[in-house]
Amino acid sequence: MVVLIVASRQDDAAQNIARELTRAKNFQPVTGRNDLLKQGEILIKHVESDGIYTDHLDLDVKLEAVIFASRHRSESGEPALTVHWTGNSTSRADLGGKPKSLSYTDPSRSRAALLALDAAKGSAKINYAVTLEATHHGPTELGLPTLFVEIGSTEKEWNDREAGAIAGEAIWQAATAPVQGKYAVGFGGGHYCNKHCAAVREEGYAFGHILSKYFFEDYDEQIVRMSFQRTIGTKNPVAVIDWKGIRGPERGKLVETLATMNVEIVRV
Repeated sequence: MVVLIVASRQDDAAQNIARELTRAKNFQPVTGRNDLLKQGEILIKHVESDGIYTDHLDLDVKLEAVIFASRHRSESGEPALTVHWTGNSTSRADLGGKPKSLSYTDPSRSRAALLALDAAKGSAKINYAVTLEATHHGPTELGLPTLFVEIGSTEKEWNDREAGAIAGEAIWQAATAPVQGKYAVGFGGGHYCNKHCAAVREEGYAFGHILSKYFFEDYDEQIVRMSFQRTIGTKNPVAVIDWKGIRGPERGKLVETLATMNVEIVRV
């Protein structure tokens, strides 16, 4: 089980997380490489490109997943620790990747990361929100599950060593100890997926892609199909829909598509 952790040298939060993780888990340099560290079957790779534009990994190793340590930005500037899969569900690709393309997902890894953040926040008592985000930005074409774990939302938080250690532990858990759950693809709601977070914490769900209400402004049933096709680890993920988080006519289109796919619908 080789999992790659990527940390951009352009990203203060990524470097903070990588330093804390290297220290905590005793990662060691790989001989002959100045960009690669190893601990067991887990690798950390420092890259020159920004994470969202890292379209090539340049490793001759078969990987099970890639997890990006990253900064998070928001208009509110609220301190936050976030988890999300990558992809562009519409015809826009403003932040890396290809339009109308989704990465592969392994829901057990995102569940592990979110629960680890929850646990660490509870013990450390730091004042950070912990949340899943809807699928957004690149890279989309790495051909394996591509997860982001992020610290937000300003330079102060990006360089907060305690937040870096917490995010690093969440990445470690996602890499080494995936947590099984009821596999699902999420739909509806805003960018921050409150209903879907509750479904993870209270109902035992594990999410691949979550397509927010904004996806429905450029609805494409092929993206719905792709979101299920690129969920690994199960043949039958369910659709968990934030029922009030999608307008009726748009929700109707989704329900019709899911019916043709014989996908079970769960309302939250």
